[in-house]
Amino acid sequence: MNPFLYPKSQHRRTQQPRSYSHYPSYKPFLRAEFGRQCVYCRLPDGPKGQDAFGVDHYRPRSLFPTLENVYSNLLYACNCCNRRKGDFWPTSDEMRAGQFIPNPCDHVMFDHLRYQSVRVVARSPAGERAEKILMFNDDESVQYREFVVGLIQLAEQQRNRLRATITEIERQSELFPNRIQALSPEKTSAENELIKIEHYLLRLGGGPS
Repeated sequence: MNPFLYPKSQHRRTQQPRSYSHYPSYKPFLRAEFGRQCVYCRLPDGPKGQDAFGVDHYRPRSLFPTLENVYSNLLYACNCCNRRKGDFWPTSDEMRAGQFIPNPCDHVMFDHLRYQSVRVVARSPAGERAEKILMFNDDESVQYREFVVGLIQLAEQQRNRLRATITEIERQSELFPNRIQALSPEKTSAENELIKIEHYLLRLGGGPS
């Protein structure tokens, strides 16, 4: 499983928070809105924790102060992408040339950016501009994605082993009913371990909190 894949359809906002006078108050809604993943690099917030993520103003506050607390202008982004994006906003000429940073609410991200393993490949002028500004493929980011994908693979292997163990215990219990009591603790232990592994995979791969 690669959690860093870009969506193939445009995102339609699902959260409807009340109006807040301070934009950080929207963070829990944005976290749910975008599945606990950075809208730009697709990093899930599970490995680093949500403190490593923040509220991004797609149209920067310095240029669009009236949109500072407008939910439709806010996105969920890792601190790294948020910092690198900064106050960038394309000029009129850049916009006409398609040299902007795409976002999932206004664009189909898969049309602009795709993953090949753990590296981002630009598929449009907008993707190229985003990759350059947000530095998706710097060494540290690529190595961290490799680390996360490696952990996911190990957890998936352990999950498969536990599922096989549980299936075998259930088979043994059907064949030898007199052994059910003896096998019960082993099955319970495997089921509890499986619950933990599923939780780890959820945190590593994004999804519902």
